[in-house]
Amino acid sequence: MEISVDERWARYGRALIGSMNEVLTETADEMHANLLETADYWLSLGLVLGLRQPAQARKLLHLIEAHEAERGELERDAAGLIGEVFP
Repeated sequence: MEISVDERWARYGRALIGSMNEVLTETADEMHANLLETADYWLSLGLVLGLRQPAQARKLLHLIEAHEAERGELERDAAGLIGEVFP
Protein backbone atom coordinates (compact mmCIF):
# COMPACT_ATOMS: atom_id res chain seq x y z
CA MET A 1 0.00 0.00 0.00
CA GLU A 2 1.44 3.34 -1.10
CA ILE A 3 1.49 6.08 1.53
CA SER A 4 0.37 9.47 0.23
CA VAL A 5 2.68 12.47 0.13
CA ASP A 6 0.42 14.18 2.67
CA GLU A 7 0.83 11.28 5.12
CA ARG A 8 4.61 11.18 4.60
CA TRP A 9 4.74 14.95 5.14
CA ALA A 10 2.67 14.57 8.33
CA ARG A 11 5.03 11.83 9.59
CA TYR A 12 8.00 14.05 8.83
CA GLY A 13 6.36 16.94 10.70
CA ARG A 14 5.64 14.76 13.74
CA ALA A 15 9.21 13.42 13.70
CA LEU A 16 10.67 16.92 13.44
CA ILE A 17 8.51 18.17 16.31
CA GLY A 18 9.48 15.12 18.36
CA SER A 19 13.15 15.70 17.68
CA MET A 20 12.80 19.38 18.59
CA ASN A 21 10.65 18.71 21.67
CA GLU A 22 13.32 19.68 24.19
CA VAL A 23 14.01 22.94 22.37
CA LEU A 24 10.30 23.69 22.04
CA THR A 25 9.65 23.15 25.75
CA GLU A 26 12.37 25.69 26.55
CA THR A 27 11.04 28.44 24.27
CA ALA A 28 7.98 30.63 24.09
CA ASP A 29 5.06 29.27 22.06
CA GLU A 30 5.18 32.16 19.60
CA MET A 31 8.72 31.09 18.61
CA HIS A 32 7.81 27.47 17.73
CA ALA A 33 6.81 28.03 14.11
CA ASN A 34 10.05 29.91 13.39
CA LEU A 35 12.16 27.29 15.14
CA LEU A 36 10.52 24.42 13.25
CA GLU A 37 10.84 26.23 9.92
CA THR A 38 14.52 26.89 10.63
CA ALA A 39 15.12 23.27 11.62
CA ASP A 40 13.34 22.07 8.47
CA TYR A 41 15.47 24.37 6.31
CA TRP A 42 18.77 23.24 7.82
CA LEU A 43 17.78 19.58 7.72
CA SER A 44 16.87 19.95 4.04
CA LEU A 45 20.11 21.81 3.36
CA GLY A 46 22.08 19.03 5.05
CA LEU A 47 20.32 16.37 2.98
CA VAL A 48 21.10 18.19 -0.27
CA LEU A 49 24.72 18.66 0.79
CA GLY A 50 24.97 14.99 1.75
CA LEU A 51 23.66 13.91 -1.65
CA ARG A 52 25.47 16.40 -3.87
CA GLN A 53 28.75 16.78 -1.99
CA PRO A 54 29.13 13.82 0.38
CA ALA A 55 32.84 14.37 1.04
CA GLN A 56 32.21 17.96 2.08
CA ALA A 57 29.20 16.88 4.14
CA ARG A 58 31.40 14.41 6.04
CA LYS A 59 33.95 17.17 6.71
CA LEU A 60 31.24 19.50 7.93
CA LEU A 61 29.76 16.83 10.18
CA HIS A 62 33.19 16.13 11.60
CA LEU A 63 33.63 19.83 12.31
CA ILE A 64 30.18 20.15 13.92
CA GLU A 65 30.46 17.01 16.04
CA ALA A 66 34.17 16.83 16.77
CA HIS A 67 33.83 14.33 19.61
CA GLU A 68 33.05 10.72 18.75
CA ALA A 69 30.52 10.38 21.59
CA GLU A 70 28.52 13.31 20.18
CA ARG A 71 28.66 11.86 16.68
CA GLY A 72 27.26 8.57 17.99
CA GLU A 73 24.38 10.44 19.61
CA LEU A 74 23.72 12.31 16.37
CA GLU A 75 23.71 9.04 14.41
CA ARG A 76 21.21 7.49 16.85
CA ASP A 77 19.00 10.57 16.60
CA ALA A 78 19.17 10.40 12.78
CA ALA A 79 18.21 6.72 12.81
CA GLY A 80 15.28 7.51 15.10
CA LEU A 81 14.06 10.28 12.80
CA ILE A 82 14.25 8.02 9.75
CA GLY A 83 12.41 5.28 11.66
CA GLU A 84 9.57 7.67 12.47
CA VAL A 85 9.20 9.02 8.93
CA PHE A 86 9.66 5.70 7.09
CA PRO A 87 8.43 2.90 9.38
